[in-house]
Amino acid sequence: MGQAAFVFIDRTDAQAAVEFVTDKLSGYDLQLLDWVRLYPMTAAQHQSQLSGECQPVTLSTCWKPRDTVTVSEPPLPQHKYRIKVNVWQGNDYPAEESNWGRIPPRPIRRRSIPDRYTTRGLCRWRYPDRLVATVHALARPLFLYLASTGQLAHNPSDSNASAWGHRWAVDWLRQQHREADAEEMIAQLMQWTLIQSQGLPG
Repeated sequence: MGQAAFVFIDRTDAQAAVEFVTDKLSGYDLQLLDWVRLYPMTAAQHQSQLSGECQPVTLSTCWKPRDTVTVSEPPLPQHKYRIKVNVWQGNDYPAEESNWGRIPPRPIRRRSIPDRYTTRGLCRWRYPDRLVATVHALARPLFLYLASTGQLAHNPSDSNASAWGHRWAVDWLRQQHREADAEEMIAQLMQWTLIQSQGLPG
């Protein structure tokens, strides 16, 4: 596997979480990953967009390359992915936010499509502390990178990225011997999984 070093900038003092995430990346091909930047979330970013909605705690973006790399050339900056993550640094943890997951299916009626159903929507995730939120927030765009580069057999969707982030957050908590917090996050993930598989009624 190509393990070319990418630039990781952390402005949040989350070294333990960053080391955990980079360790999880061992064995993957990172040649097309240019940089990852982790910044504090601003007060403006932490504001709810809709009335009654949870305040955002994390923001994650994975930018795709501007050009496609060919076999005959080494990847240049324009051929690489870039990731930016913002995490809220406040003292109001545990914190909840709405992020992509699965919701009970609702019928969608269009002229060209008589009956279709959707299960894609926003679910509530709960982070016990800032470092758990950081692991979750970093894992989401890294999933999109890995899925988009064909290293994971999953659709590179936001809802799948959220579930991937949740699993990494559970792994982090277990590594820290915080079983109660891990079990709580597993329950959230189980709810997501059951809804996705339509194991729960709509």
